[in-house]
Amino acid sequence: MEIERKFLVDRLPEEVSACPGTPIQQAYLCREPVVRVRRQGERRVLTCKGTGLLAREEFEQELTETVYDRLLAKAEGGRLSKVRRRVPYGAHTIEVDVFDPPLAPLVLAEVEFPSEDEALAFQPPAWFGREVTYDPAYTNASLSERLPPSEAAPIRPGRYRHFKGREYEVLYTATHSETRELVVVYRALYGEYGVWVRPAAMWNELVTRDGVTRPRFTYIGEGE
Repeated sequence: MEIERKFLVDRLPEEVSACPGTPIQQAYLCREPVVRVRRQGERRVLTCKGTGLLAREEFEQELTETVYDRLLAKAEGGRLSKVRRRVPYGAHTIEVDVFDPPLAPLVLAEVEFPSEDEALAFQPPAWFGREVTYDPAYTNASLSERLPPSEAAPIRPGRYRHFKGREYEVLYTATHSETRELVVVYRALYGEYGVWVRPAAMWNELVTRDGVTRPRFTYIGEGE
C-alpha cells in the first residue's frame, strides 16, 4: 500500500538544492490502471498501481536491463525524466522531484506514510507550496500525457560516440517484424567494422557511471 501526500514547490531552499540527486526515467505501458517502467540510477522496476490519490495499492517487480528495454519500447507516449533528492524531515523523508524539460520548472515534493492517520496529521515545512495530493493532474501518469511521443529522441543516421569512448555509425532504423519494436542497425568504426542491431529504447537511454549521468550514445556528426 502506498500512502503519500504531494505538494508543489515554488522555490527550493539552498540546503535542499545541495542534496545529491538521482536521475529517474519512466514511461507508462498503461495509465488506467497504472503500469509503469522506471529506471532510477541503476535500478529498473516494473510498477503496478491501483486506484486512489492519497492511498492506493502498489506492486513492484525488479527488471533486468534487457526486459526493461523491451518494455520501454512499448510504452505509451513520451518518457518522463526528473532528478530526485531525498531530504530527512523529522521522522519522515521528503522526496523532491525536479522535472526535466518540457515539464520544467515543475518541482513536486512527496512524503510517504505508514498510515492514513499519520498522513493527515503531517505538518509540512514552510517551503512547501500548494498541496496537490487530491489533484489527479499532478500524478506522474497524468504528467506523462503532456509529453509528445517525439520526446523519445529520434535516431538519425550518422556517427555516434558510446559513453565508454568508442565510435559507431548508425546506418538506419528498422522495425522488428514480430514485436514491432524499433531497432537501430549500426556498425563499429574500429576493428573489423562489425554490424550490430540494438533496441532503439536502449540506444536512447541515459546511463550512470562513476556518479555521472549521460546518454548511452551521443551524435557527433554525419557518417563516413
